[in-house]
Amino acid sequence: MFKVFFLAIVALVFAFTVAEDRLTATAGDSSKFIAEPKIYFNATTTGMNGWVSYKQCDSRWANQELGTCSSQTICSAGCAMTSVAMMLKTKGASVDPSSLDSYLTKNGGYASGCNIIWAKADDFGKTKFQAIETANESQICSGLSQGHGIIANVNNGNHWVLLTGCAGNGVFYVNDPGYTRTTYKMSEILREAVYH
Repeated sequence: MFKVFFLAIVALVFAFTVAEDRLTATAGDSSKFIAEPKIYFNATTTGMNGWVSYKQCDSRWANQELGTCSSQTICSAGCAMTSVAMMLKTKGASVDPSSLDSYLTKNGGYASGCNIIWAKADDFGKTKFQAIETANESQICSGLSQGHGIIANVNNGNHWVLLTGCAGNGVFYVNDPGYTRTTYKMSEILREAVYH
């Protein structure tokens, strides 16, 4: 009886951990993130296929604390949140990384201090968070052609970027909030946060 009870508790803890991972994004390991210096000065631009592009290390918000994590800033670990800000701005919400971070901080939009709760973006009335997925190239391209917001986890799970288009042959155009890269290969994408 004890073994059954113990195994049930272990299963519940595992299920909760998996569910929480599906709903939040870790900020990434900031010790592995080194921003390219020239992106500090980039202003808001429109990237591939009309998607707004923000840089997390833009001097307007680079040093702003991310959520309530005193050791993290938007520049050091705000790639997921900045990608969400790009998507929301493109969809018509009046946000940038600074204002979105402030909103999320004040309205329960972070778990564990600075891990974004994906569905909280829906508060702006422009999107509907679907799920964390591991879609194939065809599914991603179909979603992008329908205007879905797709934020991809890259760099071995340490970074998030906004997908903006399909280049073909397993290559995607991106607005990368932390680097000057404009494409990533399907093989570099671990999972995607998908919004309709």
